[in-house]
Amino acid sequence: MRILADRTRAGKQNRDLASCAPRHLRVYFDSDRPDRIPIVPNHQSPGNRMRYSIVSWYVLREHLVPFVLGLLVLTFILLMNRIFTLIDLIVGKGLAPLVVLQVFVLSLPFILALTVPMAVLVASLMAFGRLAQDSEIVAMKASGIAFWRLTIPVLTAATFLALFMVYFNNHILPESNHQVKNLMIDISQKRPSVKLREMIFIPDFEGYKVFFTRMNARTSRIFGVTVYQEQKNGKPRVISAREGQLRFSGGGSLFTIDLFDGEISDVDKEDPTRSRLLTFDRHTINIPIDTELVRQEREFRSDRELSARAMMTRVENLRTEIDKESEKLSDLQAVALSDSLGPNQDAPAKIDLQIDQTNRRIERRRAEISRYLVEIHKKYSIPFASLAFVLVGAPVAVLARKGGTGMGFGLSTCFFIVYYVALVGGEEVADRRIVSPLIAMWAPNVLLALAGAVMIAHVSLEADWRFWRHLGRQSNRRA
Repeated sequence: MRILADRTRAGKQNRDLASCAPRHLRVYFDSDRPDRIPIVPNHQSPGNRMRYSIVSWYVLREHLVPFVLGLLVLTFILLMNRIFTLIDLIVGKGLAPLVVLQVFVLSLPFILALTVPMAVLVASLMAFGRLAQDSEIVAMKASGIAFWRLTIPVLTAATFLALFMVYFNNHILPESNHQVKNLMIDISQKRPSVKLREMIFIPDFEGYKVFFTRMNARTSRIFGVTVYQEQKNGKPRVISAREGQLRFSGGGSLFTIDLFDGEISDVDKEDPTRSRLLTFDRHTINIPIDTELVRQEREFRSDRELSARAMMTRVENLRTEIDKESEKLSDLQAVALSDSLGPNQDAPAKIDLQIDQTNRRIERRRAEISRYLVEIHKKYSIPFASLAFVLVGAPVAVLARKGGTGMGFGLSTCFFIVYYVALVGGEEVADRRIVSPLIAMWAPNVLLALAGAVMIAHVSLEADWRFWRHLGRQSNRRA
């Protein structure tokens, strides 16, 4: 009776372990021997392959909601700075809402290029943390699915996402950067909207500075008016009046100031030492204003407004120029050597100056090549950082055994700060040609991926070790 009770108790414990898993992860037991460890099918059997396929889709679905949530939150956070800039443009430049919306939309691609890999890290931490917290990782292990196999579907999805982001960085991002740069230049050249304030000189009118002590906002009547009008001789014409009336004319293209009961003080053009004073009952000043946004298309593109192929074309052109400059440098050095042996002592100094200038041109072109190569590698390394983030995020979440939103965003912020600092530092040393751009831009990805692979192996081996230790204990207890 005792042996039967022990077997019944062992079978109940094994069934309780299996009941922790979802329905599609139920573990099968030998009905004749309930005291045995659950039967784990061969990985190559059709049933296990079907089970692994179901688990793969289940793990991917667990990543979908955290990925979307992380992408929205991170994009909003990085957009906050741009939002404050847009508010300043609306207030200071008087931009139309459609133009502000255009700036906002064109700013999104640059931010998405950074937040998509960050969202992958957030999703990996939250999804695997939730699975570990609810003991589903243990149930999957009991079903014969190793932990490292759970990362394969996520890595596959991250690979496809990285390939899409490579296309995005080479086609959509450069064009949006070019358009937003042109738009921001046009906005900066746009004259600000008229701001009328009491007791302050208003410099918003070209060629004029307007001052008044008091203003009736309802009737646009101003009092204690002083206007400085710039002259070609550098001496301003001073117009003062007891009161005035403000209005727009010419279809809004002219800002008109009607002044009453005032005087005009001006310097005599023929004799600058003398001045003239004129009094008036009414004097009208028409100030042309143009607050319309004039759009212009500019052909020049910087490195962040080019695709990788376009930048490689510039790199090849720069290398051709370096070859020509190197040939010229060799000729100059040969001439300098021959002239140093001749009677003309001034010629070597001139040749040395030309050699120095040629060397500087070569160095400038090499620096430009390094800058272009850094941007080329960034277009690929940042998207493929998603794979490194999956490799790091999955084992860290399992070791932490927490899947909350706070844990996901907190750990992802720490990891991405480390990654971003390494990326910026690598860009700096690559621009100075201390390290190759290839090594500088890909080293953070490689180091994170290696660290993640080591942690995944540690989690998998630790789970196997615990499994076999549990097996041995049960065998000893039955013996």
